[in-house]
Amino acid sequence: MLPRPLLVVSSLLAAFALLAREGQGSPTCNNQCCRFIEGFPVRLRQLRQDYRQIRNYYEANDDLDTALLDESVDHSFKSPFACQAMDGILGFYLRTVLPSALQEDTEDTRTLRPHMVSIQQIFDDLKREVAKCRHYFSCQKQFDIRTLNSTYTQMEDKGMFKAMGELDILFNYIERYLASKRQTTASSSA
Repeated sequence: MLPRPLLVVSSLLAAFALLAREGQGSPTCNNQCCRFIEGFPVRLRQLRQDYRQIRNYYEANDDLDTALLDESVDHSFKSPFACQAMDGILGFYLRTVLPSALQEDTEDTRTLRPHMVSIQQIFDDLKREVAKCRHYFSCQKQFDIRTLNSTYTQMEDKGMFKAMGELDILFNYIERYLASKRQTTASSSA
């Protein structure tokens, strides 16, 4: 896993690359999947805004040294199996992590709830779009979510804090993957 300063730098570089591409004009999208990829930067900005509102709470409550979204997940997002990895991890967050976070009912979490619900809705939309666009993404072999799920389970009550505290890492993985699909789309439509 990259140290936080390197993650910030890589995020900024990815954002600059996307902005530069937008300045060149986006490719003409002739299908729903292409339009989804081209429109995703807006959703990503919303995810990051919502995460900024909840990050301090979850990072303050994460006292585990073990990374949940480790290098193996990063490698999966860079592989031909990336869309399966994204589908599996989004499903994990939608079925396990976010429902646990939303069940927590404290004074602190009540103010965070709208941001968590927003993240949940965007993840749900993203998972649905990835499933619809499976052929567009050239999805291959299933991603094995069992290792991630096992690590999360071993973390017991602290797993939810770890997973929520690492959302920014997940956003980076998703951003890189979808940006790579934008480049593929631009190349094939040129």
